[in-house]
Amino acid sequence: MLTYQVPSITIPEQVELLKAKGLTVDSANDVERWLSHVSYSRLKNYADKFKNAQTGNFVPNSTFDQVIKLYLFDRDLKFVLFDAIETIEVAIKTLISNSMAHVHGTHWYMERQHFLPSFNFDDFLTSVEKDTLNSDEYAVKRYRQRYSEPHLPPCWMIFESLSFGTISKIFEHLSDRTIKLAICWKYNLPDNVFVNWLHCITQLRNRCAHHSCIVYRSMAKTIILPSRSKHRFLEEVGKIDLSSLYATLCCMQYLINKIQPGSNFKNKLLTLIDNNPDMDYQHMGFTENWRKEQIWT
Repeated sequence: MLTYQVPSITIPEQVELLKAKGLTVDSANDVERWLSHVSYSRLKNYADKFKNAQTGNFVPNSTFDQVIKLYLFDRDLKFVLFDAIETIEVAIKTLISNSMAHVHGTHWYMERQHFLPSFNFDDFLTSVEKDTLNSDEYAVKRYRQRYSEPHLPPCWMIFESLSFGTISKIFEHLSDRTIKLAICWKYNLPDNVFVNWLHCITQLRNRCAHHSCIVYRSMAKTIILPSRSKHRFLEEVGKIDLSSLYATLCCMQYLINKIQPGSNFKNKLLTLIDNNPDMDYQHMGFTENWRKEQIWT
């Protein structure tokens, strides 16, 4: 193992480093202002898109303005996506909570038999107990003041505070297959596809929430796109990179159409794309004829 020995450098030195690597800088003062508010490390994620992979230097005619434009596009895209993901997350939480509560009672999540053996039930319940004890949500605090048994609130209160990642794991490990399939058929999806989508959208949500770069970046989880005519919703499914951002966007729009047909997610996304025609959408996985797909028309 090596010892990290790279020294910290001042903002003016950061500007000089960018220029030394071939980046065109029109105004050093403007660049310093940006680097004072957006770290060099963060902007490097966007600047690297304009570098030669072999030399590490910027390709000719690359400008700092191009780097900032890409950064702002990525930021605006995350705003659009996060709003849509919230719609999906709230709907999925509600559907799972209600479906299970109607059959297995208000506190079903406290009972081990409702989960597959592969689910880490003990850690889950311990985490819920800790979060409930520290919660400042009015409904949860009122429950604790009024009721001693069960010692935890009903599922609909608990689900409000669970992360999307936890929700996706809960759904994957539900032991009641009848309810599980019923939930999947609400969206006309096989259960393995629906579970996969929840995990992939969770990954994208986390990147948005932590302000990570999402443009020109592959997804760690490969999404499953239905190819059988019964569930297929994309004409060019065979041409799509399943680890691309575009693949996940298609699945999000499919779910949004089921959950909230009047959502403006599609219009916001298309407007953002139309206002930034010089972005490399092919690098993000968009197919040549993607605008002709029914979900985008």
